[in-house]
Amino acid sequence: MKPRALLFVLLASLVPAGAAETLDLTLQKAVQMALARNFRIKVEEFSPKIAKARQKSASGAFDPIVELSYTYDQRQTELRTLNTDLDAPTVVPGQPTPDLFARQDGHEIDTSITGLLPWGMTYDIGPSLTIDNSNQRDPGYTRYDSFFGVSFVQPLLKNFGTDTNLADVRIARANLAISQWQLRQQVIDVVTETIITYAELYFALENLDVERRSRDLAAQLVADNTKRVEIGVMAPLDITQARADLAAREERVLVAERAVADNENFLKQLVTDEIANLLDTRLRIVEPTLPDAKIDRKADYARAFELRPDYRQALLDIQKRQITVVFTRNQALPRLDLVTSLGINGIDTNLAGSFTRVTGNANHNLAWNAGAIFSVPIPNRTGMGNLEVSKYEALRALVDLKRLEQAILVEIDNAAGQIDTTRKRIEAARVAREFAAETLEAGQARLASGTTTTFEVLQFQRDLANAEAAEFRARADHIIALARYARLTGTTLERNRIILE
Repeated sequence: MKPRALLFVLLASLVPAGAAETLDLTLQKAVQMALARNFRIKVEEFSPKIAKARQKSASGAFDPIVELSYTYDQRQTELRTLNTDLDAPTVVPGQPTPDLFARQDGHEIDTSITGLLPWGMTYDIGPSLTIDNSNQRDPGYTRYDSFFGVSFVQPLLKNFGTDTNLADVRIARANLAISQWQLRQQVIDVVTETIITYAELYFALENLDVERRSRDLAAQLVADNTKRVEIGVMAPLDITQARADLAAREERVLVAERAVADNENFLKQLVTDEIANLLDTRLRIVEPTLPDAKIDRKADYARAFELRPDYRQALLDIQKRQITVVFTRNQALPRLDLVTSLGINGIDTNLAGSFTRVTGNANHNLAWNAGAIFSVPIPNRTGMGNLEVSKYEALRALVDLKRLEQAILVEIDNAAGQIDTTRKRIEAARVAREFAAETLEAGQARLASGTTTTFEVLQFQRDLANAEAAEFRARADHIIALARYARLTGTTLERNRIILE
């Protein structure tokens, strides 16, 4: 699953090493670069791959296992005991003394296919061959014992059924779906953070311009007051007041410049995987715009329950816990297994004859057995305890889901309120900025006529700067509120025309 935007153009070569000193960056381009280059997304893209590999591993429990073994066996037994030679060979005068030890040696080749079936049956199928050449009376004698057999064990209680034997596979499948929602959440978070950081950089740049204009106004007032003092229409204290305020505004400019540099770095970190190439590059951005959200709480609640990754993960977690409850309930049952085996053997002095007896005289060389195994722990505290734990964990997950549903409703309602508030703040700040500008203009005229003081004009300048900053802050906060509302309703990708595939 990889993110892409509609009309997406890969920007991997947008800023090569030694790039230009300025990079033009719109909000849409910043989001595209973050999708292509952000390390957090790249790291999270491994999660579905890992989960898919684990699902394959869980399915491997049903893979047949082919086993091939070879054994050579040799035994030596002393024939003469301390007090009797009943088993010892006869000693013939004039002949070599017979060997006082019996040697047995043989070969065994065994081949089998074993495995587990989804309903719980285990099987073992395969042939074997034993070669015995340990006859003491006839050293040239060799016995071949061929055998082909099958055996099955079918649980009837514990370990019976697909619900039990496929539990790990189903949990792995749920984990794969969870990892895909986690990737979606990471993409949403990165996109949202990119929008917020871009808006913060926009405010920082505009606030820097505001602080510089405010500083320039204070500098101009210092110059004007100096002239007025020179012609004797103003006291030197007015120059001191203006200079003190100018120094304070110079400090505010420095703080604003630092805020711009910090937010530029934050944005660069989000949109590139080679930060060293961008550290010395200045960003030139434009005012961010997002489509204004149409607030429909009931519809957005439903969309959130459908699209929010954290909610979908909670549902999958409950599904996993229900699978665990079924499994642990089965594991608490007694064991009752049906056991059966069927085999055909053939013994002969040559290999071909041994095989012929297996295939040609199967009815005469048939061996089989059937039975049952029953076992139960008393009082079975482990099984019952595990079952209780799984039930309580499932119930806790259900309660936590209800908590999350309640939190989603509150978060969306608050976020919708923030959008409405920031929209009103923009208009109120615009009006306040216009009145502050008119007040300053009137105050400057009155200072020129000598009917007001330098202190009042400095205050009017500060009021205008604060009003301008408040308007830009409201604009940035509106963009942030829209981005957060989209995240809380799970519609971030849709609103930014991003498709995960």
